[in-house]
Amino acid sequence: MVIDPDLFFAATQVAGLSIACLAALLALSQRGARRLKTTLVLFFVALALSETESVANIVVHEMPQTFRDALSAFSFACNFFVAPLFLFHVRFLTGASRASSHRYGLHAHFALPTLAVAVCLWFLALPVQVRTQMYEGTQFEALPTGAQAVVLSLIALEFLIYLQWLIYVVWVFRQQVRHLARLKQHFASTDGLEMRWVTVLSSVLGLYAILSLAGFLLNIMGLQDPIGRELDSSLVLVLVIMLALWGLRPSVGFEEASRAIATTDDARASKYEKSALAFDQADRIARKLVAAMSRERLYRDPTLTLASLSKHVGVSTNYVSQTLNEHLGQSFFDFVNGWRVQEAIPLVEQSDQTVLSIAYEVGFNSRSSFYTAFRKKTGLTPSAFKAKQSVSRSVQL
Repeated sequence: MVIDPDLFFAATQVAGLSIACLAALLALSQRGARRLKTTLVLFFVALALSETESVANIVVHEMPQTFRDALSAFSFACNFFVAPLFLFHVRFLTGASRASSHRYGLHAHFALPTLAVAVCLWFLALPVQVRTQMYEGTQFEALPTGAQAVVLSLIALEFLIYLQWLIYVVWVFRQQVRHLARLKQHFASTDGLEMRWVTVLSSVLGLYAILSLAGFLLNIMGLQDPIGRELDSSLVLVLVIMLALWGLRPSVGFEEASRAIATTDDARASKYEKSALAFDQADRIARKLVAAMSRERLYRDPTLTLASLSKHVGVSTNYVSQTLNEHLGQSFFDFVNGWRVQEAIPLVEQSDQTVLSIAYEVGFNSRSSFYTAFRKKTGLTPSAFKAKQSVSRSVQL
């Protein structure tokens, strides 16, 4: 069975637009923080509008020149808003928007989209007959000076949008690294809070940007684009589906954790500068923390957080965090999991329990997190560590 390329292209384009529109409506109906919901709705709207020209050309075979030009310019300009809105959504989702707003204002993120809008308006300001010449592929030298400038500007913008996507992919990755570091200051278990879907989605978007940029450069050099419109539309559809499936189902626990982190970070940022924790005071807090771990084994609680530990020892979260970071040189995550692994080592070496049961007993809530922490502490997986200890005992005997 041979699939008609035109039919396949049309189906993927219409499906992408439909899913983006539906996702925007679903995002609008969701409950949640106003800024978080707004960025998600605007993101899906920009994504849907960027596909309107392709779908309109498929559905409407003949349309007035002016309408076609306006639709083309409008869809092209909307593409430039997708990446910044995605980054804003990730920032709001991780509770990091307030901390980063001082460094990067809206004007920096929307400079390129504004430039794209200006060039598109410049294109629409050209006489209809000149725009017709551009569509008909008239030789560049035969075009009026203004039209030549518009053509060069549009080519430059097409290159810049692929570059923009790549830059924002890196930006999102950096945001993820910072978010994980902040999680480890507050939670001993970060499973379900790391937002891995953003990393996966950003990787796919980065791959798409690289392929699109390669195709653009090949076209500039007069070579054939190996990607083709069918593969391009398929990748766009995959991105839209992934965004809709993952973007519309944030974890309630994740949102609550992000708000808690943002609130604590704001309070700590204002207090760190005003309160220098003396060495003897930090030492007393450190002894309390060690006692809570060694005597009461609080680390066995899989839901243990910085806030709950601070409440237990009767010290503010700011002081506990400062003590861990500045006095003990550890994040809350590493401090708690270090105690968990310390108890797990003799159990792995001598007990006949399964690895999973040992992990649960010492406070981990998943096998993967236990393996990661155990390998970080010992340099080996639990099974490899047990085998090595068995060989060592055999040699000694």
